[in-house]
Amino acid sequence: MVETWFFLQSPAGSAALNMAVDEALLRTAGKLGRPLLRVYAWEQPAVSFGYFQKFPAAVKLPAVRRPTGGGVVHHGADTTYTVIVPPGQALYTMKTAEAYRALHKAVAAALGTERSRRSATLHAVAVSSPRGQYECFEKPVAGDVMAAGKKLAGAAQRRTKWGLLHQGSIAAKISARRLQAAFRETLGIEFEPYHLTEEERALAESLVREKYSTDAWNRRLR
Repeated sequence: MVETWFFLQSPAGSAALNMAVDEALLRTAGKLGRPLLRVYAWEQPAVSFGYFQKFPAAVKLPAVRRPTGGGVVHHGADTTYTVIVPPGQALYTMKTAEAYRALHKAVAAALGTERSRRSATLHAVAVSSPRGQYECFEKPVAGDVMAAGKKLAGAAQRRTKWGLLHQGSIAAKISARRLQAAFRETLGIEFEPYHLTEEERALAESLVREKYSTDAWNRRLR
């Protein structure tokens, strides 16, 4: 039987709202009962940075701390997506590296449909995650999508009692339809449209006010 995922295409949002929606979906993953692929955009150029990093003070753009790890990512010309997986589902029970590669195979397939990206492959070097302050697309790790020696897509994951959160960025504009098709073909799944519930909207709005737009979250030292 073919597994069905939810698909959510969000309108362009602020840096704080984009992160808040991801966390709201993560917290309610158990109620969803199935994985969800979300594609979203940014209402203006912005930067997100990893949970363990310092605030990138030199950047003159709106900046938000992600709930996942990784480096500094510049948004606006990229394609950003999120995968939410409830506890007990196959991707949730996989080791982090396995789940990372499984999802990036789908991303590589989406990039591989473009004439200039036919050689998109997964980075095979098993190295430790970079430490300190760094630009995400300058530091490939195992499982990242590469072509001609350049990193084309990266992501960071976080597992909690609520589920698995995978936040990814692709250094190219990919249509939501193309990304859906690549996930469908690579993972052998189907999609059902999804819309935020009132509970999820309210939770996201609360997280914007109380977390993702605050200095206490974004500028705290680690």
